[in-house]
Amino acid sequence: MNNYIIISRTFVEVTPDSAEDGEFSDHGFDREREEVSFTELVNLMSEYCHPSRCPNEGGTSVWYSNEMYISDFGDGTNRQESIHFHADNTPNAAKYWTMAARAAGLID
Repeated sequence: MNNYIIISRTFVEVTPDSAEDGEFSDHGFDREREEVSFTELVNLMSEYCHPSRCPNEGGTSVWYSNEMYISDFGDGTNRQESIHFHADNTPNAAKYWTMAARAAGLID
């Protein structure tokens, strides 16, 4: 039995120039495979409180993002970060992903 849930952390960045082209200036993984406790996951979901779809049923295909913020005032780069349920989780971990979303107030 695992006492953790495996997540991935991703990011996208947009500059004024890339926005004109309708593209990201950069994107990828901050951390590809991170083990977090249930409490840590609830706290992360409270911070990354924007689900990838609405209505949010809380399934493992839903990821959660923070607000886009300016990460570089010099060139106007905006950054958004997201957390994702990782495919390496045990089948049992899926219910904890949904329970964490519920505990964070992201689903009813």
